[in-house]
Amino acid sequence: MKNKHLVLLFLSVLAAGLLARRSPWFKANIFQTDLIAVDTSAITQVSIFQSGQPELLLERTEAGWAAVQEMRAATVQPEHIAPILEMLSAVRSIRIVKTTRPDTLGFSEKTRLQVVVFQGKKTLDQFEIGYQTYENDQPATFIRLNRHEGIYLVEQFIRNVFSKKLDDFRENTVARFAPPQVRAFELERRDSMPVFFQKNDSTAQWDISGRPASVPDDSVQTWLQMFARLNGNPFADNFDDSRARETFFTGIKLYLSNGDSLIFKVFYVKPPDLPEEISSAGLTSLPVYVLHSSQNPSNYFAPKDTALLRRVCGPNLRKLH
Repeated sequence: MKNKHLVLLFLSVLAAGLLARRSPWFKANIFQTDLIAVDTSAITQVSIFQSGQPELLLERTEAGWAAVQEMRAATVQPEHIAPILEMLSAVRSIRIVKTTRPDTLGFSEKTRLQVVVFQGKKTLDQFEIGYQTYENDQPATFIRLNRHEGIYLVEQFIRNVFSKKLDDFRENTVARFAPPQVRAFELERRDSMPVFFQKNDSTAQWDISGRPASVPDDSVQTWLQMFARLNGNPFADNFDDSRARETFFTGIKLYLSNGDSLIFKVFYVKPPDLPEEISSAGLTSLPVYVLHSSQNPSNYFAPKDTALLRRVCGPNLRKLH
């Protein structure tokens, strides 16, 4: 092919591209801009609505961010609120989506996710999130904004960031300590006096206060290592802490080498009848044992592995004394 033919071919392709960009069809579909760009320093609240769940409210307080849902609250750690604020600061659109069936894109009553952003009582932004997909092998999400007509495909997986519930922000850690840090501990049973154990470094034994007996250190270390296995259990939100005194079963207090102390309490709470409000919620039972830790004072837990719990506060402890 001669050089002049190559030049003509290049010019033809260039002209076709320019015409396409100027055509009404191209303009009607390509819309690349920062579709959501909120000044995150001005945000005071973010409300998230999902089908089948109560409203989740994220609120900026003097102490940081907090999450509230159905009269329960949890502190939101900076690493958990950061992705949400980052997403609200810059969501870039890819194109406008033409459809007569928005439900197929995730905007039905049962599938859409709604987000409202506030500064005080002023609404800064409001949008709905549909399904996530891929565009040119890149993650993308369908969204619909109140201040714009139509549906847009935007960059990134947006739904994953906002699809949250209160438990996503709650810390489900019961115990975090290194067993060698424990220098003494105290065991308390419901109907007996507390028993105090202290490590004797010269004998590598744990002396029992007021008794001539002692316990080998390796036995105590094995027992202390079990506490970490209590992490990650579900929350016991239906536990009535006004019954703590009457349902108290076992108490364990650990004294650490740095002067701190940790307190763990186990409650035996199997009720003869379910409260009416719990029955109406469709629950058929309550946990038999509930666990509380001073390292996570805002929460109570319902350990799934009750055999492990009994080994921590029951038979194993009896062997120790």
